[in-house]
Amino acid sequence: MADSNHYYVRPVAGVWHVTWNDSLELIGSYPCQPEAVALAQLLARHMKSQGRHAEVHVAEPEVRRPTWGRKGLAAAAAVAA
Repeated sequence: MADSNHYYVRPVAGVWHVTWNDSLELIGSYPCQPEAVALAQLLARHMKSQGRHAEVHVAEPEVRRPTWGRKGLAAAAAVAA
């Protein structure tokens, strides 16, 4: 077994997923980034206390734009111009 553990925090469909060693196995799903990062850091600290190497990798948040009403369309057009 490898002594290196990597925890990934990624945005997926409006929630934040925490996965381990880049696998598809989901450790947890959280509504906001700070909760997901806190869990990943907790797990990394635990692995470090066991004498293993652990890293937390946080993806950038998804770019989210409002898609309702004229205000959202006008804002998107203003950014594009």
